[in-house]
Amino acid sequence: MEKRHFNRVLFSASALLIQDHNVWQTTVLDISLKGALIAYPDDFEGDLERDFELDIDIQGVNNNIVMRGTIAHNANHSLGFSAQQLDIESITKLRRLVELNLADDELLHREIQALIAH
Repeated sequence: MEKRHFNRVLFSASALLIQDHNVWQTTVLDISLKGALIAYPDDFEGDLERDFELDIDIQGVNNNIVMRGTIAHNANHSLGFSAQQLDIESITKLRRLVELNLADDELLHREIQALIAH
């Protein structure tokens, strides 16, 4: 049985999956402090062994969350994106988004501590 360290919250948003000069349009299905589940992009031909950038549009001018990381799994017409690097602006927006959707302050604080310790 898989044990998650970070709870996912349902969240739907358009996003771009980027690798080198290749860009694929996708949709975020859910999100956590450590990554996102995204829909498998049309015409996807990315190298799953290399890093990607995920640029998530959270509505509004210059209101994106940008994650750099890897594809952790590929199943059921979706890709599990594991965030390895976020800038301070993106982590602040992500924390707020998870906080608004998690509705459990204690759980959020435990996850933030796990993220810092990770």
